[in-house]
Amino acid sequence: MLVNKKKLEEKVSTTLYDLTHLEINTIIKDEMTATKAPSSPRLLLYSLASIYYTKLILLGEKYVEFLGPLPEGVNNLFRGKEENLGSGYESFHELSHRAESAAQMIKDNKARLPFPEDYVNADIMMLKRIETISNDIRSILKMVDTVKGIPVDGRDTYKFDQKETISNFRTMQSKEAEKYELDLDLRQLMVIKKANDIGTEKVLLQTLIGMDGDVTTRISKAFAEQPNSFINAMHQEAIGISVDFWKTLINVVVELGKNFIGMFSNKK
Repeated sequence: MLVNKKKLEEKVSTTLYDLTHLEINTIIKDEMTATKAPSSPRLLLYSLASIYYTKLILLGEKYVEFLGPLPEGVNNLFRGKEENLGSGYESFHELSHRAESAAQMIKDNKARLPFPEDYVNADIMMLKRIETISNDIRSILKMVDTVKGIPVDGRDTYKFDQKETISNFRTMQSKEAEKYELDLDLRQLMVIKKANDIGTEKVLLQTLIGMDGDVTTRISKAFAEQPNSFINAMHQEAIGISVDFWKTLINVVVELGKNFIGMFSNKK
């Protein structure tokens, strides 16, 4: 009971934090596919993992001339030997490890790289993003990655670290696929969705607004040195729209809270 109470308190605390803090990001995407993100958490994770796989490969190709040669049996400097190509615990463990190693490799060889320091630092920060979010995903998977009605091993029971498993999962009937779907709470799902939305794109502007009135705006150095009025205006408009929606959401939650309190009061 104490464990359950603690978990409940943590969920209430994190939910209150989410409700009382608003985050607006303006990002630059190299290209737009105009496709909707998958609704399935399993496929959403695979989308995110694929984005990270691709970024590691591109950065590996970019730096191999200066940091190589490649070890025997390895096709890409930063991707290393590809052991997992799915979206399970081990896939994100591999992504985290590769990103951490790649960032350290760049740091150790900064002096010999023919790129501006800001340019190199941006790549290091991108690798740190991949490492950090991959670790966050691993934590989520470790808590929820169980298959209903099937013996579990504590991590990835249906081997979602294999690309073939993802392909099979896509073709399953919904009733069958449901057995293998992740049972996420809203906050866990939002962590994954946000990570997938931002991917490995550049965040130019980020504004954090707290209900206590604190407002923090972070601006990328590149944007600060060459500001764009259109992007700035678009970010400000997004803030206005988000704040209006936020106010409505808060009012709904407050009214629901009043109703719950009233129900318990009537019972007494």
